[in-house]
Amino acid sequence: MGARSFYEEHAKAAASIAVATKALELEISRLPASPTRSQLTMLALDASQTHTQLLQVSDWKVAGQGEEGAEEEDVPRAETQVAEGAEQLASAMSSLGSYARLPETVTIAKYRSKLASGRTSWNEGISQLWYLAHKSTPPKL
Repeated sequence: MGARSFYEEHAKAAASIAVATKALELEISRLPASPTRSQLTMLALDASQTHTQLLQVSDWKVAGQGEEGAEEEDVPRAETQVAEGAEQLASAMSSLGSYARLPETVTIAKYRSKLASGRTSWNEGISQLWYLAHKSTPPKL
């Protein structure tokens, strides 16, 4: 199996991750300089849920790697990029949870740095997989 199998198995979850990650970015952008405890509690909950989803994504594997029908050698590389991106994004969500508990500038900076790194890996991998599966509109972050 190759990119098409990956797409069929994971397209909905990948789209869900993209939506959740973008929603969190929007939520953060709307926070005031001194967020309320309620706002931080909601942020922590959302970050925790997204973190859980991302940990599941980081375990995705393309079935049949190295077997007949898995001829696209770019598929394992792209799948690895997606998994590594998901791990980095999960780490960003952990930083966001830390920020929600103790809102400090340095913590939100860690979140943004990890988010940027994870986004790059995710977007490159997911774009390649969608291309190899002959699908349009990959769920980029």
